[in-house]
Amino acid sequence: MTEKPAPIAPREPIPPDTILIGKKPVMAYATAVMMHFQSGAKILTIRARGRAISRAVDVVEVVRRRFFSGKLSVKEVTIGTQALGEGGDTRNVSTMDIKIEKSD
Repeated sequence: MTEKPAPIAPREPIPPDTILIGKKPVMAYATAVMMHFQSGAKILTIRARGRAISRAVDVVEVVRRRFFSGKLSVKEVTIGTQALGEGGDTRNVSTMDIKIEKSD
């Protein structure tokens, strides 16, 4: 008897104005934020979950204070919970979206 692998749930597409925060160093994400705003965009969403939430806050603060010095403002912070896993192995993970806007 062979077991079939569990079906993989399709991921939802990442919007082009969103940066997902993970395990990379803070400056790697800060550079991505800088590049996004240098391309002419005015609004960006930084999304993190679990342990990466503190890194997302660090990224926003580094970019706001060191690179834009007053030209970047936090417009909205959304917190929530996402269920991860399947079947009896589900657990709740905290999520945070930080929407920032560049002013001229």
